[in-house]
Amino acid sequence: MACSVTFEKLIVFLRMHLAFACCWPLPPTATKMQITYDKFFRLFNGLHSMLMIYAVAYRIISQYNNTLVIMQLGCVLGTLCEVPLQIYLFTQQHDSLQTIILKMENYSKHANSTERNVIQEYINKHIVIYGITLTLMTVALVAMILVPLILARPVLELEYPFSIDYQPMRGIIYLHQSFALYQVYVQVCATVFLALLLWFSTARFEILANKFRIATEYSDWKACIQEHQELLKFTRQVTFSISHITLSSLGVSTITVVFSGLTFLGRFPMFVKMQYSIICCSSLAKVFLCTWPADHLMSMSCYAGDAAYNSLWYEHEIASQKIMLYTLLRTQRPVIVSVPGLVTALSLQHYASYVSMAFSYLTSFRAMLSNDVD
Repeated sequence: MACSVTFEKLIVFLRMHLAFACCWPLPPTATKMQITYDKFFRLFNGLHSMLMIYAVAYRIISQYNNTLVIMQLGCVLGTLCEVPLQIYLFTQQHDSLQTIILKMENYSKHANSTERNVIQEYINKHIVIYGITLTLMTVALVAMILVPLILARPVLELEYPFSIDYQPMRGIIYLHQSFALYQVYVQVCATVFLALLLWFSTARFEILANKFRIATEYSDWKACIQEHQELLKFTRQVTFSISHITLSSLGVSTITVVFSGLTFLGRFPMFVKMQYSIICCSSLAKVFLCTWPADHLMSMSCYAGDAAYNSLWYEHEIASQKIMLYTLLRTQRPVIVSVPGLVTALSLQHYASYVSMAFSYLTSFRAMLSNDVD
């Protein structure tokens, strides 16, 4: 099954699946009508999520003295805030992401069989994990939408400054809350889009390492150096484009893990606890699925330098060896996803620290609110 998923099919699937995440840029050939429609589409999704945020905030304000309700809705508010924030950040990086996608598609179109095989190996190796994760998230979304419908209860217990105890208002509120959950779902799934950019960059470094390893002629060796410079520019653009998006995901996920954990430990029905345990696991999985390729990119960018060092660079002239020396020095600095002053490097080590910090906050809040929760 994995072998039938090509790079082109993966791009088409993600473009369709993540339409409401507003993360996929328009092609450079888009018409004025398509650009206008895209702007209104992003505006609609942002305003709808803001409307849902207002409803949750109204409920929190009206129940400010109810600690259990604040814990429960704090998690919801955190996940909802990610929707307009991510849409804004993706819109800000639209032109940059458009250039990146265009380069990816052009590279895939003109890649030779060896290069395509390396990319396909990465797809075959990771498609199962990401596919299972997306499937589980989809099942959880369907359950969270359909179960309240079966039990004749709203998706979220909220208050509104008007009466909703009649039809069709109940149906409108149900559709409104269900669509809000779907918006949160696609923003979580948008992590796969970020992971695709990082895995593609990693695959290109492995391709370059293989070229360095088999280079014997000076022309081949020079072409590898030029490709390394182009690849560094490409990865710099990728990491810059997704750095703040990743930061917002980390911040929102931390809030979600803390409040969903408190909700799970509180005096809530089992159905509610199951809902928020799913949200907690989804938040942790979302961060991991982006951290994993970022960590692998760090390793592979240095691995390309090792392959270059093991090539026959010492058989060329002194001037050529000096050029190679600059390349070797540059490969000593791995390609990282970072936010200056906030995230040093997105890696598995950082993910472990993130999980530890999130559960430390959860423990602290649990101790502070023990009289209300226990």
